[in-house]
Amino acid sequence: MASRLGISRTAVWKCLKQLEELGYAFERRKGAGYRLMFTPDRLYPWEIERFLETACIGRELVYRDSVDSTNALAFRLALEGCKEGTCVVAESQVAGRGRLERQWHSPHGKNLYVSVVLRPQVSPARIYPLSFISSLAAFDTLKAAGVEPRLKWPNDVLVNGRKICGTLIELSVEADTVRFAIIGIGLNINMKRIDMDPALRERATSLLVETKNFFERPRICGILLGSLEKYYETARQKGMEEMGRLWEERAGVKGAYMEIRQMNRVYRGISEGIDRDGAMLLNENGVVTRVIAGDVVV
Repeated sequence: MASRLGISRTAVWKCLKQLEELGYAFERRKGAGYRLMFTPDRLYPWEIERFLETACIGRELVYRDSVDSTNALAFRLALEGCKEGTCVVAESQVAGRGRLERQWHSPHGKNLYVSVVLRPQVSPARIYPLSFISSLAAFDTLKAAGVEPRLKWPNDVLVNGRKICGTLIELSVEADTVRFAIIGIGLNINMKRIDMDPALRERATSLLVETKNFFERPRICGILLGSLEKYYETARQKGMEEMGRLWEERAGVKGAYMEIRQMNRVYRGISEGIDRDGAMLLNENGVVTRVIAGDVVV
């Protein structure tokens, strides 16, 4: 190892000591060298990179053991001028956020909390369908993990009627230009029921709960970032409207009766799908209403 790396044996030993401090375990044999015996389930950048096949997204990885929120850190990095595709991952969040400033429960070392900086060339008025990119990417990732997900408008993913993934998009807008967008994704992977917020246990789930199997989180992260890049490229080539069409197709919402609850109003009707700007078209007794936000009950 020392010869191949062009360093001293002492330097090799120091590197192995650093890796042991990060949770790796090695077997040492005099005259034979070292054997890797254990790899920790951590979202270290070099572990995620093993599963990355992207050209842009995730090629700059920022790792934190704990952070206020991955979206907040990604937003600060974007303001400082970081590259498009920069990705923030964390083992836990102390102030994780969902839609409408709701708290996102973020236990340490169980799930995936990731935020990506994008710099789309699109006007603020046409940016909303970008939120579908993250839920579509999560949908494909969950399918690859062996479960049957369902999309819930505007940005949730469910398995067996329980929420397994939520996404959040935050923007920096200047005049008629989107400076950058932050796409945040929280995906429940190895969380047990006991790890969940007691108030949410009946409404939330995880890959572990659904399959009874533990998952390699860096692998899931690599698949997710690859799917995210695929849909982002599609949006850039075919337009944001294509994201709404793809989401509508996957969600199968056309013809479904639903309620959309807002703070001061409840819309009830039959869905006629998603319009070009990402709003839900709801037929209420023959009158089609365009709803841009709310909590859905199908």
